Amino acid sequence: MSALEVTFVTADRTVWTGQAAQVVVPAIDGSMGILPQMQPTLAILGSGVVRIHDLDGHVDERSVEGGFVSVDSDVVTIGVDDAESAAPRDDRA
Repeated sequence: MSALEVTFVTADRTVWTGQAAQVVVPAIDGSMGILPQMQPTLAILGSGVVRIHDLDGHVDERSVEGGFVSVDSDVVTIGVDDAESAAPRDDRA
């Protein structure tokens, strides 16, 4: 199984780094899913939640307000000014 090498950083720290099965980011023109073997892409982020699905099935969610994402050869780089832990979702509704 292919994996993404993800580096998620703010101006002053690394938020998340490692291998992931999928990443979802809030691009300015809508939600964008990133999977292994995706075409090279550079996108500007808007306000929303970055979701990183690791190889064990855990999901790390962080709220962001702008930034960028770069994808090239299964390497994903996310750069934002700040990233806060997103509020837990209640999927029972």
